[in-house]
Amino acid sequence: MNYPKEIMHDVAWSFVGMQYRSQKQFIEAVNDYNEKLGTTGRWNPYATAIQCKEVTIQYSYWSDEEDEEVEEDFNLVSTTSAFTNAELLFGIHNFVVDKLKHEDNHFFEGLTLWEGENPSSLNAPFYFLMQGN
Repeated sequence: MNYPKEIMHDVAWSFVGMQYRSQKQFIEAVNDYNEKLGTTGRWNPYATAIQCKEVTIQYSYWSDEEDEEVEEDFNLVSTTSAFTNAELLFGIHNFVVDKLKHEDNHFFEGLTLWEGENPSSLNAPFYFLMQGN
């Protein structure tokens, strides 16, 4: 299947704060964040981000325990046959926020497709979480 090479590269978000209990609460937070930055036209929470049931995301963070940067990947499963922008970013945020909230590179800069084979799942696309500071 052909998956988009880039997803939400123009959406502003920061992986700080807390995990969100509901997608509705998360959408309001992203709306407020983008409104403060003047980037409201870029964020459409209900648009389809990717047509698939499952996706693997890889991100990196500094591990004091290992005294080095660690790359970790995780799978998200959609409640339907496709992820909306809100569902995808909500899942990513809640997974990574505890490890990224004190990192310099805690800003969301989109997702980039890795075009090789997914080592975690043969059926799911593999995306790198692009992080900025």
